[in-house]
Amino acid sequence: MKKIIIAALMSFLSAGAYAGELDLNSSGFYDLSLSRIKATRLELPAPAPEIKAGLKCDHVSGEITKLHLLAEAAKSQLFTYAENEAQFNEFKAMWRPILEKFGMKVTGSEYKDNYGTLKYESPDGRVVRAFMAEKLHYNALDPAEVAKLQHELLEPLEKAGMTPIASFTIKNEIFRPTFNIYYLTQPGENPDHEIRLRQFMNGDDIDFDLVTGAVQIVKKDASFSMAYIGKELGFKSKWSETEDGIRTKLAEYKKFLKENNMEFIGSRITKLDPPYISGNIIINYIVGIYFFR
Repeated sequence: MKKIIIAALMSFLSAGAYAGELDLNSSGFYDLSLSRIKATRLELPAPAPEIKAGLKCDHVSGEITKLHLLAEAAKSQLFTYAENEAQFNEFKAMWRPILEKFGMKVTGSEYKDNYGTLKYESPDGRVVRAFMAEKLHYNALDPAEVAKLQHELLEPLEKAGMTPIASFTIKNEIFRPTFNIYYLTQPGENPDHEIRLRQFMNGDDIDFDLVTGAVQIVKKDASFSMAYIGKELGFKSKWSETEDGIRTKLAEYKKFLKENNMEFIGSRITKLDPPYISGNIIINYIVGIYFFR
């Protein structure tokens, strides 16, 4: 567990960032930034989504080349960046039938300042959430491998009762070949606590055994990355010269988590052999701490 952490320590220490800790947490979500969308000017037509008959998921599939057709999901609404109202109308024409196919009622829409919003209601209270696969580790030049990964993510969602409603392959110059998945889950006041399909990437190898009981691991795509179903995972690494010191830092951080309404999951203390030494700094112990945000 120590090679990348030590490399990071060397970088931090050489820069004068001696704080006694490393923050190596990461999120599984992919956020489409306004600047990235505006930088894209592809005008290729997107084929109409097709409904895959006979599959258990019964989700809508197809290929997306126009970024304004990619829906972001929050609360009980889908939204997108659109250059003009015509693009937003195209977005609505694509997404209204998908929502209605899965029993949701469109309750309104709004286009303002290049952002379009489509609001909906669900009969069972569930909401649409999205997962982008681009940051997972796979051979993007092999369509068979991409399709296999897509299936490996869709099936666990269905088994967990998180109905997949759509999954699109995405072909656009700002992405390597990838896909996204839209599915249903129960909403929460705190988005970090919603049960979602997420990606977790650590600064080093993940201690899979420590998180297995806390989340449902869907795919270990690398020793330092995984796709999982559950609440948002967090990770913190701390270090010390002595064993007593590292145990004290662990206890202090567990107290910090409790005071900030975050849930401790597990930890692992590693003794470095040989220790890391930089000037007067001697690091013999590192602890990795996993928690829910």
